[in-house]
Amino acid sequence: MIRSMTGYGVAEAVLGETRLTAEIRSVNGRYSEASVRLPRSLASLEQRVRKLLQDRIGRGRISMSLTYNGEDSSKGHIRIDERAADRYHSLLNALKERYGLKGQIDLATMVGLPDVFVSEQTTLNGDDIWETVEDVVDRAAAGVKAMREREGRELATDLIERTEHLRALVEVIEERAPLRVEEGKARLEQRLSQLLGSEGSVDPSRLASEVALMADRLDCTEECVRLRGHCSHLLSLIESEEAAGRKLNFLLQEMNREANTIGAKASDLNISEQVILIKEELEKIREQAQNIE
Repeated sequence: MIRSMTGYGVAEAVLGETRLTAEIRSVNGRYSEASVRLPRSLASLEQRVRKLLQDRIGRGRISMSLTYNGEDSSKGHIRIDERAADRYHSLLNALKERYGLKGQIDLATMVGLPDVFVSEQTTLNGDDIWETVEDVVDRAAAGVKAMREREGRELATDLIERTEHLRALVEVIEERAPLRVEEGKARLEQRLSQLLGSEGSVDPSRLASEVALMADRLDCTEECVRLRGHCSHLLSLIESEEAAGRKLNFLLQEMNREANTIGAKASDLNISEQVILIKEELEKIREQAQNIE
């Protein structure tokens, strides 16, 4: 079954007091492109994570962020530096006594002093925790794939309905096509009769030759047969387990080419209307195919 290229997945893992979180998003793209954002301490894992994403998810633009404790590498835990705070408090009291200053040493005063609060970075070693990183990324990627498969099933339902509609339109053309030759023959006889009048006569062999040329010029049997064959191929791609996006795009180009040829040969209002409807359906399928892996 076909898969969409749009998906989202998230997974977590716990290492002692540290919580690793992998969040992955994917959207449609021509190739497999992975953008990875890791904490600075895990930067050495970037290439391995990127390859893992491409192997697990496939085609599309993939973006992933890995954080720990909900923070990135530029942030950390905040704590009070008690030694610095005690030293500031002692110096401020000494300053008051030495110069006879008034006023209280309150919270606002202490908070405004530098280095009273310090940030502690949680550091992780990439090589030591690779198995955990691999597991959490793998589980997040599985969530992305599950979402892509759900959307793929919805896309498949829509594409199957549109392909069946295409088949019905081709059948209308096939039913109508043979009648054009008979109608063309009748029009040709009528014009010749008007030109020759009651005194002239139409050469049957010449008329048959002209009708044969007209039939050959208007015949779209081959195009209809190929178009129906392409419809069957399209349905098989929808049901295939392999990635079908690129093949679908190529197939739709071929189908559009056959429709254009039928339209060029039409010389008939009814067939032209069916060709317009066929091209409308092909364009809608093409738009859907842009998001198929």
